[in-house]
Amino acid sequence: MAYLLTVTYSDGTNFKQSLKDSSQLGLCEKYNLSRGKTFRVKDRAEADRDHYRVTLFEKIGNPGCPQYDTWYVFKTHVDIKTETSGTSGPIAEVLVINAPNSLNVREQPDTSARELGKIPNGSKIYVYGEGRDNDGLRWIQVRSNNWVASDGWVATEYLKILSVR
Repeated sequence: MAYLLTVTYSDGTNFKQSLKDSSQLGLCEKYNLSRGKTFRVKDRAEADRDHYRVTLFEKIGNPGCPQYDTWYVFKTHVDIKTETSGTSGPIAEVLVINAPNSLNVREQPDTSARELGKIPNGSKIYVYGEGRDNDGLRWIQVRSNNWVASDGWVATEYLKILSVR
């Protein structure tokens, strides 16, 4: 079972590597989140009276810091709901266009991240939420498909939207 975590607190919040107050943590021990940001969550647990411990489907962290998939978050700053089949489905069908040779699928939304595979120009694929800006590019998630065996990230500048779901 998967969950969808949404930041609801008006000033945003932090993912934290410990239950300490955010002001006591260093840059690599916390990750700032703005209101409305969403994450797919593999697992959640009550950490204490005020915090959840969540394990995300992806590793995140500040630039130059280790990337983590397990974090603590203040309960009253987020909403966590069971993910429904409609939420986990594709958000759009797209066409890969004008990629140099083919479109790289990366493990993380970063041009230096490990390459998982390539999707040929002219291919139709489905994309799944969670856009990210990094390296001057906008990235979006794709699921495993005919060309790539695992979920990954592609730069949106090489995509043409065919339909939105």
